[in-house]
Amino acid sequence: MLGVGLALAVAALATQTSGASAAPEAPKDDKAEFAKLKKRSDALAKEYRGELVSLDEAKKAAQKAGTGADRATREYEVARSAVGRLAASSYMSGQLDTVPMVTAADSERAVHDAAVVEHLARNNGRKIENLRALTDQANRAREDAKAKLAEVRKEIDDLEGQRDRVRKLLAKYKPEKPVQSGKPDGASGTKSPIMGNTMTPRMRTAMQEIDAKFGPFPAIGCARPGDPQDHGSGTACDFMENAAGRMPSASAQAHGDQVAQYVISNASRLGIKYVIWKQRIYDMRSGSGWKAMEDRGGITQNHFDHVHVSVL
Repeated sequence: MLGVGLALAVAALATQTSGASAAPEAPKDDKAEFAKLKKRSDALAKEYRGELVSLDEAKKAAQKAGTGADRATREYEVARSAVGRLAASSYMSGQLDTVPMVTAADSERAVHDAAVVEHLARNNGRKIENLRALTDQANRAREDAKAKLAEVRKEIDDLEGQRDRVRKLLAKYKPEKPVQSGKPDGASGTKSPIMGNTMTPRMRTAMQEIDAKFGPFPAIGCARPGDPQDHGSGTACDFMENAAGRMPSASAQAHGDQVAQYVISNASRLGIKYVIWKQRIYDMRSGSGWKAMEDRGGITQNHFDHVHVSVL
């Protein structure tokens, strides 16, 4: 009987001390859902010739949100158990007011949950406030995880809906192997110094055209040995607007805007796969225009100091 009463008391406590927020709902099988979506995204990456950056970012955000939701729920359950033990201890030590605990109409219950809540709220305010905060935190984290998972699902649906168009695009631009031209680093018949002077013929054609029209840049960074993505395969170049890791000047940012727009406007002719600039990506395979990217933590990482261009 005591166990039943305390369970009801703790349940009432979790509801009454959290304001409008209910206790966190049990996690759905988000991991299984994510595994299904990952399988679809892996198939798309293979079919669409690799590195679906926007989708990869959505997946990472969903994983991070799911981990945060799991952690918040665990912290809530630990706090809830602690409150339960506190209720039991208070009852066993006789600290609870016994008058409202047992009534003639409810002889099967040794503890009246309202009395437990009242006692704990009066004498253990910090623990109650902590439980309230953890309840809200766990609920927010779970909602965020659901929203991020929905973003991944939408991204995949959108990409799969572009399948016919992407197939035609890929058929037009066959895969190429990177080749070195001149010295590995330094100037090589261009206005700008080239760092990592190994790339596919298609990337070199695009790089030379952009450099001829908008150069000189402080530097153009292309091949990066060991990079698992486009810089490693010779299909990407970074057109630097500031090579010192600082935010470019207003005029340099305007220049970067012009470079990005030129590449987008000539994407079909040049065989462009995507452009990244100012923490946004424009992927020609998705057909959805500019998309915001997750914060990677710095000016260079977020592409505020260079325009990244990848080709098919």
